[in-house]
Amino acid sequence: MASLIDNNSNVCSMEEEIEAEAAVLKQIQNRLAEKMEVGKTAPPTEEEQKEIDARSIFIGNVEFGATVEELEDHFKGCGEIVRTTIPKDKLTKKQKNYAFIEFESSDSVENAMVMNGSTFRERQIVVTSKRTNKPGMGAQRGRGGIRGGIRGRRGGQQTVVVKYVYVNGAAPRGRGGFRGGRGRFNPY
Repeated sequence: MASLIDNNSNVCSMEEEIEAEAAVLKQIQNRLAEKMEVGKTAPPTEEEQKEIDARSIFIGNVEFGATVEELEDHFKGCGEIVRTTIPKDKLTKKQKNYAFIEFESSDSVENAMVMNGSTFRERQIVVTSKRTNKPGMGAQRGRGGIRGGIRGRRGGQQTVVVKYVYVNGAAPRGRGGFRGGRGRFNPY
């Protein structure tokens, strides 16, 4: 009987230890969660993004070796700069040849527009006001927006009407010219 009581007290003390350890782990998790959330901010709402874009400019034809500091130095006379961004290619990690500058006030955008055509690092840059992206208006996948595409055409979406004429009732095999392919022979 005494051994049963000893076993029960051992089980109770083990459960208490487990509960105490669980409480300590929960505190550690809460502290880590607070630290992780400190640096994060929610993305701007649609109205906030429009307001930010109204204070921002797009700079095209930027030399590939340009730095943020050089761009800010070039546009410092236009107004107080909040943020300068030179995007990078996702795959190659090389910077692209355009940039964005966000100013403190929208009046600075008008001042910066005067810089259109100015020379920056021996290149003539293009300065325009930044447009607000519209959902669903991104670049179309493929060529021309039609399966297989229309080669050699640029511009908006085109409508193509194709009439198939089969000789002796036999349809073409492979990925021939009917689907926008290159007309290669593919017997399988």
